[in-house]
Amino acid sequence: MAGRGLHHVTLISSDAERSCRFYACLLGMRLVKRTVSHEDPGTFHLCFGDEAGRPGTLFTVFPWQRVPRGRRGACEAWQTSLRIPSGSLDWWTRRFKEAGIRHRAGQTAFGENCLAFEDPDGAMLALVEADSPAQMTIWNSSEIPGSYALQGLHDLVLKVRQADPLSELFRKVLGFTESGRNGKLVRLAAHGGAGGTITLDETGRRARGQLGAGSIHHVAIRARDAADLDALAQALHDRYGIVATEPKDRIYYHSVNFRSTCGLLLEIATDGPGFEVDESFETLGMNLMLPPSLEGRRNELELLLPSLPIPTCRRHVFEEIS
Repeated sequence: MAGRGLHHVTLISSDAERSCRFYACLLGMRLVKRTVSHEDPGTFHLCFGDEAGRPGTLFTVFPWQRVPRGRRGACEAWQTSLRIPSGSLDWWTRRFKEAGIRHRAGQTAFGENCLAFEDPDGAMLALVEADSPAQMTIWNSSEIPGSYALQGLHDLVLKVRQADPLSELFRKVLGFTESGRNGKLVRLAAHGGAGGTITLDETGRRARGQLGAGSIHHVAIRARDAADLDALAQALHDRYGIVATEPKDRIYYHSVNFRSTCGLLLEIATDGPGFEVDESFETLGMNLMLPPSLEGRRNELELLLPSLPIPTCRRHVFEEIS
């Protein structure tokens, strides 16, 4: 399989509305789906991305209301980087200053201009200047001019005790290639577009982390379709003895989950069918959409879930974010 890269990254937050204001209003991502966790339907699953929520641009959130912050450790994803156009870092620096968002400008270990910051739950994020393919799509929000808009995921830093075993899994099964090293950092690339890069940071015998607000719950890698998904799951078993879950119908994609050789929770998700299977393009993210198996519980779930108005992106939304 040719490398397909990241499908989505899923974060745990402690407040659904605050997360919406941060990712939709401050960062200008489109809320393309408000649904629920299939395993825990009393919890929202909020999906942000480009105009249609295409794989490689997706950053999703499980808001576990009022959950305490997580503890960072080995064998988990730490920092998510988002792509911005080359030359736009100064504009974003001014925006963060105006919003009162603490940030640090600098360069990544691989020489890319970046702006590091955290979300309200302490999740580690960065904006990275990168040249994207001409066909790159964006979401033209009311707050962010198109020339500065986010262009999807860029890189994900995975903290691991040993880099080489996980690097082999990504290279031999998931279609990545090694593109660089810097000390204990190993950069893996599937392609040059959105979601094409992963960085392994070797920590040695560091204690494992604990999930909570600001933790990345899981990371999903792209598969072309159901047949490709099955082939990847079989390759994991044949090469490493890893047994993935049975394929699950997540309505917007099909997926399997598995634990990597270091215990990291990973998912493989198909590119389709996409987020327009139950909503029109124009109304994406405006209504609560439930899997057919949960539609009969709509009234119950609407009472359980916190109020979540459509994000209104005005300057004052930043007041409670910093």
